[in-house]
Amino acid sequence: MSKRANRSGRRKHLLTQRLKSLAASTLAQKIGYLRVDDFFGSNFFDTLPTQTFSPHRIIRCKEQLLVVKRGLVEIWHTQHDYLVKKLTIGTLFGEMPLLGQTMLITRAISGEAGATVAFMDLDAARKLLEANSLLAVEVLGPRLAQSDEQLYRALFQTADSRIAALLLEIAGRGTTVEGLTQGEIGETLGMYRETVANTLNAMKMDRLIEVSRMKITLLDKHALQELSEL
Repeated sequence: MSKRANRSGRRKHLLTQRLKSLAASTLAQKIGYLRVDDFFGSNFFDTLPTQTFSPHRIIRCKEQLLVVKRGLVEIWHTQHDYLVKKLTIGTLFGEMPLLGQTMLITRAISGEAGATVAFMDLDAARKLLEANSLLAVEVLGPRLAQSDEQLYRALFQTADSRIAALLLEIAGRGTTVEGLTQGEIGETLGMYRETVANTLNAMKMDRLIEVSRMKITLLDKHALQELSEL
């Protein structure tokens, strides 16, 4: 049996540092994006029960929304054990679908100096939302639309559309994507490496991109944008 195989007989799934960085960046956008200051009547949070955790302790979040009151809370990937994000005082996190909050595949750990958090159950979350109904429209609405877009891409778009969208997202206002291998693109989008290689070659033939070692240059961002929307 291969040394990489674990006791169950399955090959261990290894992430490169670059892919970990991409995954952490994506998760960080979905966890801990709400803050106390986003809500009208933020003194509501002062009435919630609190608990203090010593350093490096797991903070359970099931069916609760938590608020960092003191110290730092670190969010770590559950399976691959890498740091996703550090949450400062006033940040909300936890499992509360009513407010669009989820921990996905992460866990919360108190920081080096420990942490104090306040706990909010479903009834308290409903009261908070009743007093901040506009928040659902201004903050949660766009995020729901973004999630629907990502789901549509995963289910219905072709490989070239999804790869074009990823390259544009990573490049941002620039025109280059560096340090990303074909295998990592495949891991990010759930594609075989061969599919990624063939798609990039087709884009290269169409003069949409230029590919060199660990670098992809976007030659026609307008055309790539159109391709990403198919």
